[in-house]
Order: sequence, then structure tokens, then C-alpha cells
Amino acid sequence: MGRVKGSAVLLVVCGLVAGGCGSSSSSSSSAVSKCKDAAKNISDSNARSVAEQACTSAGNAEKSISSAVSSAGQSATNAVSTAAQSTKSAAKQACLAGAQNVPAGSARDQVVAGCNKIK
Repeated sequence: MGRVKGSAVLLVVCGLVAGGCGSSSSSSSSAVSKCKDAAKNISDSNARSVAEQACTSAGNAEKSISSAVSSAGQSATNAVSTAAQSTKSAAKQACLAGAQNVPAGSARDQVVAGCNKIK
């Protein structure tokens, strides 16, 4: 009976916290607060303790997930920026190499000037 009651409590706790997951941090913390408030109403001290710990753990997990998603987004942005810069650098080097095939003089100077505009 106690095991069934504890499992039911844990399901309720997970449902309360899940209501705030994936939304803004304020509503998530509100869901964790509501979860903890509901846990306080559990008469069995062991079940109450498990429920309170589950609320706290779920709140911490949500914060970790949000942080990981944010970090992944920043890493992707940095990778795209680095790739774009590398492409421009390679294009400039190819342009300058090609300019060496143009006979010396005004035409080559114009090609080199055009290559140097690639930043």
C-alpha cells in the first residue's frame, strides 16, 4: 500500500512540475513552488520527503536543460561565424593567387584591389 501511495504521489509531483517545463523560467519556478506546496500536504512523512526532493530535482533538471540548449545555440552560432570567416579568407587567397596570373600593370592592380575588398 505504501509503495503504491508513494508511486501515486511521485506521478502527481511529476505532473505538477511538468506543467511548468518548457516555458519561461518564472512559470517553471512557479510550477516547482506549487509542486512543493502540494508535497507539504502529504501526510506520510516519507512520501512527503520523496515528493519534495522530486520537486527540487525536477526544477534543477529544467534549469540544466535550459542552460544546455542555450550553450548549444551559442556554439552553433560561433561555428557558422567561423565557417563564414574561413570561406571569405579562402576566397580572398584564391582571388589573390588568380591575380598573379594577370600580367603586371594596371589590370593586375585592379584585380588585387578587388581581392583586398574581401574581408
